[in-house]
Amino acid sequence: MERTSEEIIELARREIAARKERERSGREVPWRFAFVGLLGAILVGMLLWPGAPLHWKMYAAVHGVCAQVHNVALGGEQLPLCARNTGIYSGFLLTFIYLVLLGRARAAKLPPPAIVVALAALVAIMAVDGFNSLFVDLFLPHLYTPRNELRTLTGIGMGTAMAVAIMLVLNLSLRRDPDMEQRVIGNWRELGGALLLGLLVHAAIYGNVAITYWPIAIVAWTGIVGILFLVNLLIVALVMNYEGRVVRVVELARPATVALVLTGIMLGVMAWGRFWLEAQGLD
Repeated sequence: MERTSEEIIELARREIAARKERERSGREVPWRFAFVGLLGAILVGMLLWPGAPLHWKMYAAVHGVCAQVHNVALGGEQLPLCARNTGIYSGFLLTFIYLVLLGRARAAKLPPPAIVVALAALVAIMAVDGFNSLFVDLFLPHLYTPRNELRTLTGIGMGTAMAVAIMLVLNLSLRRDPDMEQRVIGNWRELGGALLLGLLVHAAIYGNVAITYWPIAIVAWTGIVGILFLVNLLIVALVMNYEGRVVRVVELARPATVALVLTGIMLGVMAWGRFWLEAQGLD
């Protein structure tokens, strides 16, 4: 059967698009090696750089982006992030991984309205607790005496909401094939599962389960660095015209490499700046 001219034009268009996609994928391959090599070098440097224990290097690396005022000790060792940020970023990372494992890596639909309200409420609750703590620090009238247990607990809710939002934004912004019919979180059971992961972290910290020190420290630290990296990745990818073009995560190797460099520079500059201010007695 002979093809119509419209069909021939459409086939030619698809062939050209497929050829361009193969060429683009080929150009990404060296960037994949660059990203893995750079990430490996950073991690090796963190582990092997002499002169300080690992937990202090983790503390120093995020010193410019974390208040580190209300830190908590676990097993006699201080965690690298403050109580609230430990909750936020452990909750964020665990929820993000949880969503991927649930098969929501392409999900691009909001949760049901009631769950959206619940997530917004979690953000609002942390905001209230945060302002209450700030008022105490400023010697202003406040609602109640702040506690690290509450800082971490409200932070976990915030981190869960952040993970849902970031998963949604990344998929809507960058994916060529977002699943517009799949909700990032579909029901209360799924939301409860995400929150439960954070509550286990909370229980381990305030139950002083010493063996969990390194898992919690690494998860929270990776969460705060990871969210900064993801924000940089989104910005760089949009600038590089990746909007609506990504099918596989590995296709983001080039913007991911640039974002990793930017993240390292930002963390380094901000940490150095804060240490300098502290040395001048200005922090």
